[in-house]
Amino acid sequence: MNKELKIVENKAKPDNDFKEIFINGQLYKDILSKRNVWDELEKLYNGKLRTLTTKCGDIAILTLEIPYKNYKIFLKETDAKPLKILIQLHHTKIPEFNIYLKDWTTEITSFFGTKIQKTGDRVFDKKYCIQTNEPKELIKLLNNNQILKSIVENDLYILNLTYNNSSEFHTLLTVKDRSTKDIKAMKELIDLEFRIIDSFIAQGLICE
Repeated sequence: MNKELKIVENKAKPDNDFKEIFINGQLYKDILSKRNVWDELEKLYNGKLRTLTTKCGDIAILTLEIPYKNYKIFLKETDAKPLKILIQLHHTKIPEFNIYLKDWTTEITSFFGTKIQKTGDRVFDKKYCIQTNEPKELIKLLNNNQILKSIVENDLYILNLTYNNSSEFHTLLTVKDRSTKDIKAMKELIDLEFRIIDSFIAQGLICE
């Protein structure tokens, strides 16, 4: 059963160590030990930061909304789940895609017919898989502004674009691990989101 969330007004700044905590016998990352970094990001990007927790107060959640041009970038991280960045895109002509880290299941899924596209970038292709129905257009798009290179450098878990039929918009999702804790690394991730939006605008795929 999902736990109800409530807003917690906790402005205390923790120390810089990324702590680990035990909750019900499970080991989690203490997201509140990164609160000072998120505070800095809120000021730097004129964002809106909220600290949430489950009703029982056992799982903490940080969310940050950052405006960029006509879009809003949403960052979310919890004690129990990795950093996620979401952007909703309307009226996009971008093909849906899924970029993810290779693992032991990659060869198995490929054997059973899952089509894995190649970009021609040896470093990227060794580490990541791309699934899309329009590989040429997508690879050309992601090569702009060195987006493929940035995906590798930032060690992303997932970058995908999916269409939601009920709401009629596309969602760009970026997933990063829970070890990202310094301001420089967070700024690089946000800069990557900016460059992705700029690349889509430059190609005439979304409105500015």
